Amino acid sequence: MQTDKAIRAVGGDGGFGILSVLIAIVLMGVGIAAVSSTSVYLLSLQTEAAVRSASTGIAVSYMEEVKTRPTNSLAAESVIDINDLGRVAPGGGFTRELKVSTGPVTNSKLVEVEVTYPTGLGRRGTVSLVTIIYEGT
Repeated sequence: MQTDKAIRAVGGDGGFGILSVLIAIVLMGVGIAAVSSTSVYLLSLQTEAAVRSASTGIAVSYMEEVKTRPTNSLAAESVIDINDLGRVAPGGGFTRELKVSTGPVTNSKLVEVEVTYPTGLGRRGTVSLVTIIYEGT
């Protein structure tokens, strides 16, 4: 009888074994790693959406400025570095380009504003706005 009590006290059924504890720690670690990687991915998507929104604002603002110019003076502009406010800034992270071509009807021009923005990992995204500007006679 006393032998049974001694066996139970030393290594019987009364608790968790070290193997059970190690398996639980590994499973928790895998779960935490999955949740943290998902969080990082969602944060990067949120940041990219904010930058894309800023790029769209820059493109819309510049297109409105271009629309105020006389149609006959519209000309293409090469790629220029700008900052997140749309102001000329070397190394600003964004670029802007104005493309102007003959429009589909007489006295019109096809105008495209293209803004590129950083998306992370060295990649770049692009926002393009296209409109037709007509100068009636």
